[in-house]
Amino acid sequence: MKTDFPSGETVIWAEQGPLPVRAGLKRSLVRLGSLLRRARGGVLSKDESESDKAAQILELLARQKFFECLDDRLCPAESSQRRAWCQGGFEITVRILNEIGIYPEEIQQALKALAAMGSECDCGVLYNAAQQSRLKTEYWLARAVNGEPFDPHSQMHRS
Repeated sequence: MKTDFPSGETVIWAEQGPLPVRAGLKRSLVRLGSLLRRARGGVLSKDESESDKAAQILELLARQKFFECLDDRLCPAESSQRRAWCQGGFEITVRILNEIGIYPEEIQQALKALAAMGSECDCGVLYNAAQQSRLKTEYWLARAVNGEPFDPHSQMHRS
């Protein structure tokens, strides 16, 4: 768990206690694998199903506010902010996972977990893996009034 204090100090809570992190560090010291082990209270059992692992990874991504970050890019809360367009892959997802401090080898595990939920691209993550998102809400509200839902791919080939 990461805590930001008003003084600007960031602390990551680990098994040994709080670990202060200097402001400006780009990568978090917390690794997805160690978070998984802590969440389970020890080493993951070998007979654990892939869906259990995927669910744990998704839970950890939610705790790291990954889904909110992705939603902020694809469907900003402020109408004055520019909306990012889904390119049909996981480009934005990977960028955010890097920004929140997930190591490259663990990004592949996260992408597998997202794919297991039916996600094939950045917007699919918000439609299929996120519990809630503005993008998903926008889609279903448009459908409810027989409107044309926003297509996050509509600008895919835009220069």
